[in-house]
Amino acid sequence: MNWLSQNGYWIALALVMLLMMRRGGMGCGMGGGHRAPREDNSHHDSDGAALRDPVSGHPIDRAHALTTVFNGRTYYFESEASRETFNQDPQRFAGSMRSRHHGC
Repeated sequence: MNWLSQNGYWIALALVMLLMMRRGGMGCGMGGGHRAPREDNSHHDSDGAALRDPVSGHPIDRAHALTTVFNGRTYYFESEASRETFNQDPQRFAGSMRSRHHGC
């Protein structure tokens, strides 16, 4: 019993850390919280934010956006320059959309 009272703080801290990791609250790769990938980026983000250009990161209006398709997904752009940059190395920017989505 004496050991438990002396180490209670560390036990509580370990339990809190374990619970946070199970919920995915410790950042990317630390437990659950991963979402299934979307078929395309034509929807608003889950928090209701506007779509973002994968090259510039600026919010875009889907009604006036330029588009391109890569690996079966439609990507939206604010300008022809952004679309051309994307088309030069689409793998680089397609991967960044997932990173931004997860906040890593």
